[in-house]
Amino acid sequence: MIEWLALPAVVAGAAFIPKRKMSDQRKLQVIFENRKVGIKKDDHFLYPKLLNKHDKNEYVSYLYTLPLGIPFEVFESLKTAISDGLNKDIDLEFENGLLKIKVYKKKLPDKWSYTDDLLTSGWEVPMGRNHDGVLYHDFDKYPHMLVGGVTRFGKTVFIKESFYSLLMNQMENVEFYILDLKGGMEFGKYIGIPQVKAVASDIFESTEQLHGIIEELKSRQKYMRSKGYTNIVESPIKKRTFIIVDEGAELSPDVINGKDQKACAKFCQAALSEIARIGGALGYRLIFCTQYPTKEAVPMQVKMNIVARLSFIAAAQIASRVILDDVGAEDLPSIPGRAIYKIEKNRTIQVPYIDDKYMFKQMEAKEDAIINAGKNREPVDHDRHPWHGEDKAPNAKA
Repeated sequence: MIEWLALPAVVAGAAFIPKRKMSDQRKLQVIFENRKVGIKKDDHFLYPKLLNKHDKNEYVSYLYTLPLGIPFEVFESLKTAISDGLNKDIDLEFENGLLKIKVYKKKLPDKWSYTDDLLTSGWEVPMGRNHDGVLYHDFDKYPHMLVGGVTRFGKTVFIKESFYSLLMNQMENVEFYILDLKGGMEFGKYIGIPQVKAVASDIFESTEQLHGIIEELKSRQKYMRSKGYTNIVESPIKKRTFIIVDEGAELSPDVINGKDQKACAKFCQAALSEIARIGGALGYRLIFCTQYPTKEAVPMQVKMNIVARLSFIAAAQIASRVILDDVGAEDLPSIPGRAIYKIEKNRTIQVPYIDDKYMFKQMEAKEDAIINAGKNREPVDHDRHPWHGEDKAPNAKA
């Protein structure tokens, strides 16, 4: 009787033996096998082969050799699957024919707040934090930026954070023209700041504002040509003009009704295309934002001349491709402020949170400096060409 019960007892006991936790190294191999990431040779598959493993303070890196014929893009498309499978944040790199997978020991914070410690002295804006630290964007290196993503996930917060950083960093040299096509609800309150030259709230005010900017751009181009300057960063001119468009889809002739409105929309898109095409060398910086990233909403000439991209969570792959020229934004977690920042490659970041209360408190503390900086700008040349003064700038309709 005892012998007869022995086998069932052993089997039942085995059910209570805890399973060994699968290591990340093993999980990676299983993911490769399950997703058939390999090359079929004869009757078997050749998968990526682990060459080295390095355990660092912040992450563990796995270095793989790849069978000939597997492009790196295959792994980029699997990034979300790998991250989900490990339940950890990861980064992928491809160097000298080797694949490096960084598996981070901690996840990015779901939220972190902006403080003035992030300010610099140049034209840099804090984009966000990733596992390597805080990433900055230098608008003198990459003058324009395309921003997209669904509503309520961080676009407007990023615009405000950029505006505040540039104002506090360069209050004597910066000026802003804002096309707030949400009826002026977000940025109309900034009109009293001397560095804010105009805030447009509809298609007609945007047309007037951009008409004046293009005239100023031509004047600036003529002046720089007369001085032999080919790029403003190589000249003594310190002034930079930022054109911020919040909800660029409202400038699309395809989504606007009315003959006059469509004509204005066509002009606005042509003007923004010209700013993106030639404005960078002249000191113009375009930040173009939309929650409807389609080819109709983002003019091709604008997109083609913008290297820097920022995408919050996208509704679909096609929206991610419009902003990033790549997939990935559609797979971001539903965390406000989580985004992909791209110049030469995609970097997942958490954008710092800032609100009007913080901004106005800090600006009020430096109110005199901001006002005086707006009034006391000195022209670069003694002839005082029209674009050096603020009195020639177009104003939006009241």
